[in-house]
Amino acid sequence: MALNLGALVGFLTLFLLYQIAEANGLDILHIPRKPLSTFLLFIVVIIAAALIAYAQGADGLAAYSLGLAKGWWQYYLAGVLLGVMVQVVLEGVGLSFGIRKVSEVRFSLTSLAVGFIWILFANFPAAAAEDLITRGYPFRYMPDTPLVLFMVLSSFLYVINHILRLATKPVTDWYHLPFIGLTLAYALSQTHSLWFVIGLHQSGNVIYYLMRQMMKVENTGNVRRRITYGIASELVFLAVVILVVSHSGLNSP
Repeated sequence: MALNLGALVGFLTLFLLYQIAEANGLDILHIPRKPLSTFLLFIVVIIAAALIAYAQGADGLAAYSLGLAKGWWQYYLAGVLLGVMVQVVLEGVGLSFGIRKVSEVRFSLTSLAVGFIWILFANFPAAAAEDLITRGYPFRYMPDTPLVLFMVLSSFLYVINHILRLATKPVTDWYHLPFIGLTLAYALSQTHSLWFVIGLHQSGNVIYYLMRQMMKVENTGNVRRRITYGIASELVFLAVVILVVSHSGLNSP
């Protein structure tokens, strides 16, 4: 693991910039013209990551596996489609087990399509910024690190990057973070494409947003049951990603 002072300073800079954007989104900060200001603050994180890479003699965002190499959009699309399919099935199972209850359904194909495209666009800077910090950045400095070690470290950084939410939200809002972190770290380590990872990452955000836009959603009051199901769901997601990546052309040669 080729870690140096410059790498650490770069990471801390990006981490701080991300927390500023996150704090604004959580109304801890009140920078005018929200949510546009929050959207732009996450873009600042992405720009800063590119500038840090150039300053360190690397090729901008490509250094974090987020370049525009041939087929980048196919990786992104594959990540979105795979993630959405898995999340839809898992949410359906959750409904059947009573983990979620829905009412006041306001479904239409037009609102579904428009909402899907909108949340992909609106959520992209936040998801990309977080994936750069907690996966792309460490992966750049850990090319020869054993897979399990990289997955554990990346997952730890992913949890820590939610420090503001950890401090303000109940346990049921963040218990699943380590497992998501393991899945996305594995995806990056095998595909070498942060585009694929961002697509997977956004899929959960898309389904969460669309469900709450088109229906009233209530979670079960049984915390233990909710946590157990949530962890099981994330492990299923990890298993599906492992199977798909290992048996497709997505894995890096």
